[in-house]
Amino acid sequence: MDKNFEDYLSKLAPTVAASAKPTILLLQCIDWRYAHRIVDMMDRMGLRGKYDVFALAGAAGGANKVDEWRDALISHIETARKIEHHIDHIIILEHRDCGAYKFLFGLDWEKTLPPEELKEHQDQVRILANYLDNHFRSNPPALTKIDAFLLARDEDDPLPI
Repeated sequence: MDKNFEDYLSKLAPTVAASAKPTILLLQCIDWRYAHRIVDMMDRMGLRGKYDVFALAGAAGGANKVDEWRDALISHIETARKIEHHIDHIIILEHRDCGAYKFLFGLDWEKTLPPEELKEHQDQVRILANYLDNHFRSNPPALTKIDAFLLARDEDDPLPI
């Protein structure tokens, strides 16, 4: 093959190839059932081609429950910054009926009402957002923004931080 991948992409999607390097890191769960919802949501926000992706089982919950996962997230953000992906905005996408939350926190989805599920996700997102904010304030550059959403299969619920 006589072309490199960047040349190939630039012919297929010149606006993506020409765009600036990402400043947003998307933290998402690994659940395959929500892959299309995540792409749809990011596209609706006008962010196609403008973000890096990091996936952890349980997203914020996984990062909070497993120290090594949180450390890997921090390390990836720091590495991205070193290779000129000037990450200053984190978007955390959680989703309903998360198997990792069931495993990590012992939630029984047949007995957990939607308001309880929402609260658990909000709690985990707040814990992680505070941790990330404190870490990057102490290890500049600081983050400028952290957003979070709880995805369902047909709608999105903002998670206030």
